[in-house]
Amino acid sequence: MKFPGSKLLHRFDLGAQKGSLEGLLRSSRASGFTGLVEVVREGAIGLIFYYIGAEVNALYRADGSALSGQEALEGMRTAAGQGETTVSVFELPLDLAYLMRGLTRRQRLPDAVNDSASLQDVLHRLEKVEHTGTLEAQGAVGSAVVLLVRGRVSNVYFESVDGVTYDQSEARAKLEEAASAGLGHPFLGEFSREAWKTRHEVRAPMASRLQRPDPRAPEAVTEEMAARRAALDDLSAEAPGLRQAFVLDLLAGVVLGRVVRSSVDLDVASLAEVLPALLRDLRGRVEGHEGADSLEFVEISTERVSVLVAVVSETQEALVLLTDRSQHTALVTAALHRVVRAYTERAAPTRRRGLPPSA
Repeated sequence: MKFPGSKLLHRFDLGAQKGSLEGLLRSSRASGFTGLVEVVREGAIGLIFYYIGAEVNALYRADGSALSGQEALEGMRTAAGQGETTVSVFELPLDLAYLMRGLTRRQRLPDAVNDSASLQDVLHRLEKVEHTGTLEAQGAVGSAVVLLVRGRVSNVYFESVDGVTYDQSEARAKLEEAASAGLGHPFLGEFSREAWKTRHEVRAPMASRLQRPDPRAPEAVTEEMAARRAALDDLSAEAPGLRQAFVLDLLAGVVLGRVVRSSVDLDVASLAEVLPALLRDLRGRVEGHEGADSLEFVEISTERVSVLVAVVSETQEALVLLTDRSQHTALVTAALHRVVRAYTERAAPTRRRGLPPSA
């Protein structure tokens, strides 16, 4: 099912990235990610839903069988270990992601929606029973998700076949137009009202309800965050002409920490914004599917800014440094390498200790 309103952040071959599914899951938790991770290999597909850094739901289908929860995660771990696995990371609107976390049942409706009248009939019946959950539909002109709370439509997301996304009243109008062309048999998802009532109470990352218990995990995450902050502080102190620096997770493509010399440095801000996608694409092209080569260091220069990037292979991260072009590159490079060595010594042992025990 295509989730309207979702935004594809990254898609990559897991083997080509020299990473692991476990590493991607850890990165998603650490960055407070909200969205879904799709894991696909021949004959199998899995979805992991995240809400503010917590794995809140997981579904996996392979060889005609369907798994959910912890069993689904284990199935995806096994599939990822067999190679030729493609991973896609999608960001989701917060209210859609929230409903995904409380989805307890999802079934195809017996009646098809072939026109606007049949769509209104379905919505009327859901209003009468005060349904809380989702109505998903996909047709020739696009796909839609209707969010319902006690039978009333809370929001609608519609994505056309050319990738344009609409919400609220515009999406409702597009949905009714699509119904005229036929939407087939929609899927109805049920949601816990108790979970919905707490939607405004979430203020911090939640503990995963799917992840295998590991008492070392919270301590490891805290130590990793402290190690990243120390690395950025060291760069601020040692790198001459620093204008911005950040730690990039190369698996998830998210920035895990950042230091900025000036918040109004617009030239550097626009350049820094495109670097995560650029660096991940470059790494994928250099290392390729065979993994015969590896990306270790990147240098990019503009008229006014130098960009230096050091890959920390032990943690699947990169330290990215943007400095004034007037600074001597050799001095800045030496400072970056010193910080990377210190960061590796601090972070790599923590990452190994924090890994969940083998099944």
